[in-house]
Amino acid sequence: MSERKGKRKPIQLELVGGKPARQRVWEQLRLHKEKFTIYTIARRAEADDETVKTYLQSLVKGGYVIKLIDVPFEQADYQLIKDAGIEAPRLTRDGRLVTSGIGQEAMWRCLRMLGAMDARQLAKHASSCGFEVKISSAQRYVKALKAAGYLEVVEPCCRHRSKFETLRLLPHMNTGPRPPQIQRVKTVYDPNLNKVMHAEEPEELL
Repeated sequence: MSERKGKRKPIQLELVGGKPARQRVWEQLRLHKEKFTIYTIARRAEADDETVKTYLQSLVKGGYVIKLIDVPFEQADYQLIKDAGIEAPRLTRDGRLVTSGIGQEAMWRCLRMLGAMDARQLAKHASSCGFEVKISSAQRYVKALKAAGYLEVVEPCCRHRSKFETLRLLPHMNTGPRPPQIQRVKTVYDPNLNKVMHAEEPEELL
């Protein structure tokens, strides 16, 4: 039975060589930016044609890619006209940037660069990138990373003074630039290692 439209698999099921399909597609677009087709990109990126077509439609609507000839998507030649760098743009179907995940990217970057801090400080530093990160979001993120073994407690919390615990990223758990992702299935997935680092026990999911 085929996957329901609009329902994506957990990212680790889409990976080849530690990279999700859209990242592989984007890298091939950058390599062959002057002229490419859905078929050639799909083969080079080891992705299915429908995935490439859907992503190209978003990139066209977002102004990153143009069709070189006005024919159906499957038959057209394309050109990349807006190179946004090594990370694949995350876009909605109508070409708008997806904001989900930006907060986790900012928090992971702060944990890697700024040393020990508590959730309140993490939210403040992460918000400096222009996207507001709530303290509650920072608390959930550090809780998940702590459970997965990324963080150690430097100073415990002090409840009567409303003080959050101070944590820092363990040096050997600085796995790379992509943020560990907290997924709906209650797992912590690290795209740098292509590995699920933590999953809650069944009774915790009730």
